[in-house]
Amino acid sequence: MARLLLFSLLLFLLVPCPAGSTEFTDAVGRRIELDAPPQRIISLAPAVTETLYAIGLGAKIVAATQYCTWPEEARQLPRVGEYADPGLENILLFRPDLVIASADMNRPALVERLTELGIPVYVVYPRNINDALATIRALGELGGNSTAAEKLAEDIEVRLARLAAKLAGQNKPGVLGTVMLDPLTVAGPETFVSDIISRAGGRNLVPPGPSRYPAWNDESLLTTDPDVIIVTNHPGQPDPTLYFKRWPQLRAVQAGRIIEINADWIHRPGPLMILGIETLARALHPELDIEVPK
Repeated sequence: MARLLLFSLLLFLLVPCPAGSTEFTDAVGRRIELDAPPQRIISLAPAVTETLYAIGLGAKIVAATQYCTWPEEARQLPRVGEYADPGLENILLFRPDLVIASADMNRPALVERLTELGIPVYVVYPRNINDALATIRALGELGGNSTAAEKLAEDIEVRLARLAAKLAGQNKPGVLGTVMLDPLTVAGPETFVSDIISRAGGRNLVPPGPSRYPAWNDESLLTTDPDVIIVTNHPGQPDPTLYFKRWPQLRAVQAGRIIEINADWIHRPGPLMILGIETLARALHPELDIEVPK
């Protein structure tokens, strides 16, 4: 039965692109063709799901990963699995006319297999804020709603510019951005979190190295001695306040500057990232009375 179902789906999906199709180039240089704005989108990354809803394309999403949890409507979407390893047969069951994947999260082998089956796959790869803004605009073009995407991107850019003007000339505290505590894993300079820190008026203290997200030992933490430590709310992780009490000599611990920020705001390169930047800027520079819209 499973083989028959798969064979039927392949017959349905393996159709040639019409002469009037539009070509798009994704973030990793792959080219796809769409004969019309997609009506059955599968999102394999939470930030993509959030962006599609934010630009009025949420109704076109037929399935997503189990981590696609914002906005509230996204929690009701059918699931294709985890973003690291969504099921191929699960994806095929929803007969997508477009799958949007992430170079950071999804396996290249899955992208290749879907492409072989005739399913257009657009890959995003936002490594910093500018990339994320470009992704918002690209998804608007893909989905046929460029106007809404442009407005969203411009709104974020206006808030970024306003914040940059407030932060001009201010001292930049040294910041350690953690990804998880057990084991202690931190965000290096070539990461989205690092750009968040910079835009918020801080300095990422993690030096360049072979890993973008290195695991640190006690010596690395004590030597760096950050002014501020960012933690996020991950299930199953230690309580950050208790965790860092093991190092009372740290400046961040002595000053009570262990800052918890919603992980979705600083790890997902989508429309919520501006909340992460503004929230962190407010914590780093309380003297500036930076507003964070609710």
